[in-house]
Amino acid sequence: MNKSVSDKLAFPFVAVAILGFSSIPFLLGKSAETDALAFRGTYTDTADYAVHLAMMQAGRLGEWAYQLRFTSEEHNPAFIRLFYILLGHLSRLLNLDVETVFHAARWLFGLTALFAFDRLFHKAFPQKAHARFAFFLAVLGGGVGWLQLILGAPLEPISPIDLWLIDAYILFSISLFPAFSFTLTLMAAALYFFLQFLEDGEWRNVVWVSLLAVTSQMMNPIAFAVVDLSMAGAVLFTWWKHRKIDFKQGYALLLIAVVQVPLLLYNLWVLALDPIWSQFTRQNETLSPPLIFYLWGFAPFWLFAIVGIIRSLRERNPAMGAMSVWVAGGFFLAYLPVLIQRRFLLGVPIPLGALAIYGFQFLMAKLPASLQALKRRESLLCFTYVLFASVSSLFLILNSSLYVLTQPKALFYPREIQAAAQWLDENAAPGDFVLADVQTSQILAQRTRLKVYVGHEMETLYFHNKESAMKAYFNGTISAEWLSQTPVRWVVYGPYEAEINASFLPDSTLTLVHQNDAVKIYEVNLER
Repeated sequence: MNKSVSDKLAFPFVAVAILGFSSIPFLLGKSAETDALAFRGTYTDTADYAVHLAMMQAGRLGEWAYQLRFTSEEHNPAFIRLFYILLGHLSRLLNLDVETVFHAARWLFGLTALFAFDRLFHKAFPQKAHARFAFFLAVLGGGVGWLQLILGAPLEPISPIDLWLIDAYILFSISLFPAFSFTLTLMAAALYFFLQFLEDGEWRNVVWVSLLAVTSQMMNPIAFAVVDLSMAGAVLFTWWKHRKIDFKQGYALLLIAVVQVPLLLYNLWVLALDPIWSQFTRQNETLSPPLIFYLWGFAPFWLFAIVGIIRSLRERNPAMGAMSVWVAGGFFLAYLPVLIQRRFLLGVPIPLGALAIYGFQFLMAKLPASLQALKRRESLLCFTYVLFASVSSLFLILNSSLYVLTQPKALFYPREIQAAAQWLDENAAPGDFVLADVQTSQILAQRTRLKVYVGHEMETLYFHNKESAMKAYFNGTISAEWLSQTPVRWVVYGPYEAEINASFLPDSTLTLVHQNDAVKIYEVNLER
């Protein structure tokens, strides 16, 4: 069989193996369920998982614009962050529950992302072997957080970022959230088409980039900024290499920028000027940690990526110039005085992986004659390097797999809450508000068509005030009239609420309408 054909046939197996490995914690979590305990559906970040499924519930109800389902303030729906809304519509059309569609999308878009990375690296590297190593390094590479934990020297005041910063690591991203995989697909594919345009000058490639950019603005308006910078970098390196300004390439960049402006302005208008959405923006704080965390968090990449950046400058390589600008631009944006700093690092292992292999390849080519034996083992050395860089990601998945088998309280909840959620979904009006503990509220939001009064630090406006009010209500230390000032129609009292107050006594505004062994559901009397 032709080697190129066999390589193409092998890639689907590689991609499925990667997604399968990253899915082990989900499978073990599901298998660890018992008659008493249900799995939350994810092995980490259960709060955001609940938000995503709640957004899908909104789409399943027929909504096309996004409204916050974790806060009680009235606000205008907005056409932003549409990915999970659209998945919800797909769930309704296929008559499948939202969780099934979520995990099917996790696999589908995980595979498309891996394919897009593979194509991009083959475009950037003339040698297939180097493209293959860059692919594995970008997808599996992480930091050295595992080593810090072994040595008992974790950074303070937070733990190593490669063990929790989902956005910044490819395997972490595609393992958990299909929206990340979809956005990464758009980013990698756009850069691929633009590099192709620089080679052949065909405008159809610019049209593809423009469509991908607009789609990204609809799903994740932040992510494409680094791709815009990288494309500009590719053009500058091309002009530098040929010592000539090509106006056609400049016009292409201008077109790609212009098509993004309308949605960019719309997103800015909603998130910065609308009184409710602007409060959400202020709460959506994802600041970068001190720089030392990024140095350790990408330490295996930096080992050779810095050499790759220097080489890209010396050789004026447009593809690697694009990668260098992506890295520089990403980390520059990650320290701008904005609240979403680390969001700009989504996909940064893509250029870091390419540059690291580019640098590694350069150093191997420069080995002196006395070390030619090492050069003959270049593939083995590169494999060893990639394997070392991947330890953190492998550790993350395997450690998470062992963790879910212990049925931790953070990832499992009593079956009675699941039964209560089903009763509410069947008997309450879609969009009704529920008052419950934060943990219960997240479960209800992801499993029903209802909204919750308090449930997420970013999606619930004035979260800490509302959490305090909720706890005061169950403790009986707040006026009974407080409930009448909220849109709450249902109150749930179960195991998590009992941890707040084991002897909660409902007042006259509540009517018990359903109960099981562990959960009571009260309807709020409308004549209050």
